Amino acid sequence: MGKRKSTSQTSTSSTSSTTPTNPEWVAHTAQSLNTGIQRLGGMDPYSLVAPLSELERQASAGAARLGAGVGGGGQPVGGDEWFANLLSQPTPTVGAASLLDNLGAYQNPYRSQVVDAALADYDASADATRATQDLELAGSSAFNGSGSALTRSMTERQLNQGRSSVSANLLKDMFTTSAGLASQDAERRQQASLANAQNAIQDRHMRGQLALDRDNSLRANVAAQSSLGAQLRGVDQAIRNAPTTQLGTQIDMFSGLPLQLFQGQNSTSTGTSNTKTTESPSLLDMLGQIASIASSVASLGPKPSAGGT
Repeated sequence: MGKRKSTSQTSTSSTSSTTPTNPEWVAHTAQSLNTGIQRLGGMDPYSLVAPLSELERQASAGAARLGAGVGGGGQPVGGDEWFANLLSQPTPTVGAASLLDNLGAYQNPYRSQVVDAALADYDASADATRATQDLELAGSSAFNGSGSALTRSMTERQLNQGRSSVSANLLKDMFTTSAGLASQDAERRQQASLANAQNAIQDRHMRGQLALDRDNSLRANVAAQSSLGAQLRGVDQAIRNAPTTQLGTQIDMFSGLPLQLFQGQNSTSTGTSNTKTTESPSLLDMLGQIASIASSVASLGPKPSAGGT
């Protein structure tokens, strides 16, 4: 006997959805943080940038004036013109002083006070000599006539020679003394001129150094103002960033919580199932079907005649 075979096929389709659930305090906190984010997003971003502080503005204005110096007449000039003016000044020179430049200033007093006085004394003495000689010639008859004239002539020659000698010595002393004093005066003038030239050079060097020191002082002041102004601007920037910083800190702290420990879920699923069964016939069923087919075919063939087989 044959066995009947059966084959079954099943197909299933399903749809499921899972919705997380959180405690009320978790959802409320998340919503509050999101509201803060949305509020920050609606702000003007430029309002969160701190502007330059007043000290930084002063430092900027001071930096623009750096390099200004003092020109001719004490008037301030811009840039490096003060340095150019300083370099354009002529080099101080020292002139040679001569004793002849002021020799007369020493000769005139010496001439009037020494030479003229000494010659006046000599002339007075010569007049006395002449008077004495005249008295002697008048009381003596030995030198009357030509002898008296010769005597007076010799006396006058001697007096004149003596006066010339005295005058020459006095003039020599006058020149020597005056030249010595004039030489000292010339040396002092030359030393003064040299000192003035050195003082002029030192003065220019000192003025240049003072200008550089002043410039360095201004730079230091600008740097101090800029540094302090930057600190004040940093404080202002921190104040402006305080809401963002606070919100960021809250988000970081909230994100660091183990929220998964408090999280649940709701699941929903829907589906359909279809089954298809196929059976195979057994051997007996197949033989019965063959016999039925053969009987149908035989009924369709010729029938036997009477008396025949």
